[in-house]
Amino acid sequence: MEKFGEIGEKIKILKNARDILQDEYSETEFHKKKEAHPHQTVPPSPQDEEIYKLLTAIRQLDFYVKKLQDEQFKILKKQDK
Repeated sequence: MEKFGEIGEKIKILKNARDILQDEYSETEFHKKKEAHPHQTVPPSPQDEEIYKLLTAIRQLDFYVKKLQDEQFKILKKQDK
């Protein structure tokens, strides 16, 4: 069960980092344009490279959170047997 707790702490840290990046993204002009016109393509600008890096980082954090949650689920399944 110690491993389960360690994984839970890692998940908490990754979610916190993701929330920080999500807050940064929500403050960008790119996000504001997307919110104002959700069904239209926002034309790229030179500053958008950083935005795409931010979105990529958010997606990667989501991927690792999911991976760790799957690992926790496997531990729980083993304990039920």
